[in-house]
Amino acid sequence: MKLLYVEDQPMNTRVLRLFVERLWGEVLFSVETAEDSFDLILEEDFDLVYMDINLPNMNGLEAIRYIKNTLKKNDLPIIVVSADTNEKIIADAYDSGCRAYIKKPVNIVDFKNITERVLNTDEIIGVV
Repeated sequence: MKLLYVEDQPMNTRVLRLFVERLWGEVLFSVETAEDSFDLILEEDFDLVYMDINLPNMNGLEAIRYIKNTLKKNDLPIIVVSADTNEKIIADAYDSGCRAYIKKPVNIVDFKNITERVLNTDEIIGVV
């Protein structure tokens, strides 16, 4: 399983990296900006991308649209991981193409269940 996290806060990256290592024994790839993720997404065959909303320069919603529309990665599942609880932002995230929205702080049980559902189904999962 190959997973990418786009997050500019190192502590948040460390938490998710620990979750991924403990749950699945996998390495979590990470970058700090949306722009840095684009070449990596084209070069690597990721199974899933975790995307923060509040990123420097290009925000996570713009990044999701870019990945889906410009990079033509419509089949690449994206899970938003964000502290932003604004209903409009959440709705925009789903409209942009995310498959799930996990609120920070991230609960490891929810993280595991949502990740596995997204990887194993085509369903859109409500906010957790």
